[in-house]
Amino acid sequence: MYNPVFGRKNLSPTLCPQKIDMKKTLLIAFFPILLIACAKPTGFDYLGIRNIKVVKLGFKESTVAAEVGYYNPNKYPVTMKRAEVDVYVNNSYFGHSLLDSTIKIPRKDTFYLPVTLTVNMSTTAMSLLQSFGGGQDEVLIKLDGKARIGRGGIFINYPIKYEGKQKLQF
Repeated sequence: MYNPVFGRKNLSPTLCPQKIDMKKTLLIAFFPILLIACAKPTGFDYLGIRNIKVVKLGFKESTVAAEVGYYNPNKYPVTMKRAEVDVYVNNSYFGHSLLDSTIKIPRKDTFYLPVTLTVNMSTTAMSLLQSFGGGQDEVLIKLDGKARIGRGGIFINYPIKYEGKQKLQF
């Protein structure tokens, strides 16, 4: 075949360079960016509890509301779909909390989650009241649970683990 640009015949097809597959080239070029974009989010830093309120007081079961503060150290915003936590006070089971709503969490910022805790008014709640009655204003709080966190439609179950002293003010 004659090529008008070069003024000669084309070389045989076996000597011509292979056709470059553009899709494969783009995939290889963007693969490192894709890995960085899909990086697993790191856990949140627990800051404390504020605005504790007794919503419903009962003999068998009570409801307590509070705001739990966290810091998001990630360089990107994340979304939390669900969180489930068991709360222990002074190493005794205190109650269970379920947050079943979607919350957008800003990047590198402090945020507060509204938490409603169902408390079994057994000896645990009574021992907590006795410790406050004895002049103790600081308790050991332990959180154990999981949250569904992600971004871009990809979500993972992230463990919630915290244990530390906390001053409680009602």
